[in-house]
Amino acid sequence: MSEQPSVTQRDAQPYVAIATAVTMEGFDVVEGLTDEVVAWLATNGIATSGSPFVRIVTSDMSAELDIEVGLPVDTPPVGDERFIVGSIPGGSYVTLFYSPTNDHDHYLANVDLQAWAETEGLEWAIDRTSGVDVWLGRFQFFRTDLSSEGHPVFELTYKLANDSVR
Repeated sequence: MSEQPSVTQRDAQPYVAIATAVTMEGFDVVEGLTDEVVAWLATNGIATSGSPFVRIVTSDMSAELDIEVGLPVDTPPVGDERFIVGSIPGGSYVTLFYSPTNDHDHYLANVDLQAWAETEGLEWAIDRTSGVDVWLGRFQFFRTDLSSEGHPVFELTYKLANDSVR
């Protein structure tokens, strides 16, 4: 299902997205929101520069998760009431490539990535000042390549706290 996680480096990358809140059962909105972002970018003549993604902003699994569904761009445009402009933060990430065969495999990939990082003594970049854990960089990218078995490949990547990288 997946490769071994690894620590990777990313450069900062602007993006355009739609922010929303969903329950764990509500992720079926992602495809439609991705299509909406693609259409808005095309209408505004803005080229994409990477794979579509879901950014997990808050992750209360028992309630709603705040997410952003978007695409990287080279030049950040001006957003509007529906479309936000953000940035994938540069820095160190734990990254896992995986090919799910069912919806539960997405959950298992997150469990595997988190367990590996804990074993390695790594800490996530999370802002806890508001009383709610806000992830400073937690993304799932929908890549265009396929596994050797013909399944879609996903890139799951979490930003590390600066002082946790060895």
